[in-house]
Amino acid sequence: MSTKPKILLLGKIEHAPEAWQSLKSIGELVTPKSTNRADFIKECQSGRLDGVVAAYRTFQSASITGLFDAELVNGLPKSWKFLAHCGAGYDQIDADACSARVPPLLVSNVPTAVDDATADTAIFLLLGALRNFNSSMLALRKGEWRGTPPPALGHDP
Repeated sequence: MSTKPKILLLGKIEHAPEAWQSLKSIGELVTPKSTNRADFIKECQSGRLDGVVAAYRTFQSASITGLFDAELVNGLPKSWKFLAHCGAGYDQIDADACSARVPPLLVSNVPTAVDDATADTAIFLLLGALRNFNSSMLALRKGEWRGTPPPALGHDP
């Protein structure tokens, strides 16, 4: 039996499995057996996840936990103190419920991870709207090189 604190992985690590494995030096890495919210709550209540101090949560893990709301947060082991959410927002996490828990569940996210990609997409959409690209793309997909009728001309930014 390990005396190290448990670190829970919710979801699958896609891009940094070595970094995840490096946490073995400070804790016992565990994953839930559950595949849905009801079973995950039961697994927490069964004692299997007792000793979990922190968890790393991918966006896709919502299929296992559902929303981190008061029901779920209050069913977690009391040893669980920190949740690292791999996402820019808190759409899947009720921050008030996490704060109200005794002891509180501290939550982090990665708000700057997608800043550049979001800015690039915004520029792409602006240019597409100004240049009227959508009408032209739809005409091309129908095999109509010039469109029938021809799409309206776009505008300079």
